Amino acid sequence: MKALRWYGRKDIRFEDVPEPVPGPGEVKIKVSMAGVCGTDLKEYAAGPCIITEEKIPVTIGHEYAGTVVSTGEGVTGFAPGDRVAAVGYWVCGECYYCKRHMYNVCSNLKFTGLHKDGCMAEYVVSPSYALYKLPDSVSDAAGALVEPIAVAVHAARISRMRLGDRVAVVGDGIIGLTTLIAVKAAGASEAFMISKHRGRGQKALSFGASSVINLNDGDAVQTVKELTGGLGVDVAFECVGHADTPQLALDVVRHGGTVVIQGVFDKPASVDFLDIMYNQKNIVGSPIYIDEGAVAVNLLADGTIDAGKLISSIIPLEDAVEKGFEKLLVDKEDTVKIILKVF
Repeated sequence: MKALRWYGRKDIRFEDVPEPVPGPGEVKIKVSMAGVCGTDLKEYAAGPCIITEEKIPVTIGHEYAGTVVSTGEGVTGFAPGDRVAAVGYWVCGECYYCKRHMYNVCSNLKFTGLHKDGCMAEYVVSPSYALYKLPDSVSDAAGALVEPIAVAVHAARISRMRLGDRVAVVGDGIIGLTTLIAVKAAGASEAFMISKHRGRGQKALSFGASSVINLNDGDAVQTVKELTGGLGVDVAFECVGHADTPQLALDVVRHGGTVVIQGVFDKPASVDFLDIMYNQKNIVGSPIYIDEGAVAVNLLADGTIDAGKLISSIIPLEDAVEKGFEKLLVDKEDTVKIILKVF
């Protein structure tokens, strides 16, 4: 079968590889649509970040939808012909964290497309617990968004935001935009998007942002303070993974407020811990998801999330490097999510 294989920074190859075989508890899927994630992009441009040396080369990609081809021993609930979307984790089910349903921080966590061969290929295998059936109302292209939407829903949940809270989202990529949608659905009274790109900022307004604050237009922190009566927001979501963005999120949150870190960093970042201590601010990490994939499917099915507004283009798998990865590196003004059509 054909697959996109990551060998190193700026080195992704379109190659022939053997088809995967599902083991016990696993499902083999014929991939229809696969999304290019910000993590994939960081691995392409600056990796290895999360990819480990023992799994090079690796078939990349973890956002996808497709059709079940076959199932391994012990799989129930899925059959050949089922349309499914997936999330990317592989967990042990036995460690301290798994026994407390904290699967996203499993001591033995592995991830599709990073530690195990991924979905930018004709076929992929997944543990059955990472799959969600798609209703007829959700297309395969929309289904490829289930994974990043699940990331956003988990962040909204872990923030412990309350009905009526004021929220800021730092970052206008797919995670930032889906987080904006998630916090609005969770009851945020106001949601401010802090953005660098005017095209994406306009999308944020269409998804319900109360205001878009462009970093090129002046002091974003002062603007947030003015919009909140001098207080700052109750919760700020950092969705970039840049050295400067955690402190920006801290600066816009009120005393006693919470910053949720979602961005994937390729180098350490620093923040003002004196500000955190004196002003009783909270920082919480939000790695991936637990069971929020089901919520993501529902948000697509009921129209809360319009996938068409998030998908910038659908391109053939073989064009992924030039028209996918490279385009995302140079065109961040209007491009949000590029979907690869696998078959």
